[in-house]
Amino acid sequence: MIHNVYILKKTGESLLHSYYGSIEVDESLITGFLSAISSFAEEIGAESVESLIMKNMKFVYALDTSTQDPIIFAVCVDREEDSKKIEFILRKIKNKFMEAHRTDIEEYTGDLSVFKVFYKELDDIVWQYVLEKYGKTFQELIINKKRRIDEVVTSIHRLFSPKIAARLIDHILEAVYQ
Repeated sequence: MIHNVYILKKTGESLLHSYYGSIEVDESLITGFLSAISSFAEEIGAESVESLIMKNMKFVYALDTSTQDPIIFAVCVDREEDSKKIEFILRKIKNKFMEAHRTDIEEYTGDLSVFKVFYKELDDIVWQYVLEKYGKTFQELIINKKRRIDEVVTSIHRLFSPKIAARLIDHILEAVYQ
């Protein structure tokens, strides 16, 4: 599951953060940490960080150096997530964000509101991932009568942020009752 997406300047300043899963952590604490790890990797000659793996989660990184101030893109996911799939999604986020906001980054004045329009695009990218990975599974639990609807709804609310949970529940119920 994708729990969080972070887009930040290499200095640690958060440009955008969105929460999708069950792991919610103080944004300023995490962005400072992600930035410090990236700087540490450079300092020891490792060029950049690709991922940081912990016991139950991992952070997958992408760095964009096409602007004067490099931008770090990172996602927090469950440890067992397919790294290639997550890297693909992260590249998609990075490419779309840079395409939409390269000028805003180059002319950055500290006004974060210019990046807020990207939330919809980001939500749509993560939604496609959630739908592909979980949509059929939850539908089949209901259709095959392995779980009651209320049990599935409770599970979804435990696993996902409110905005993803509501969207997934609507999608599943629509598919089940068609």
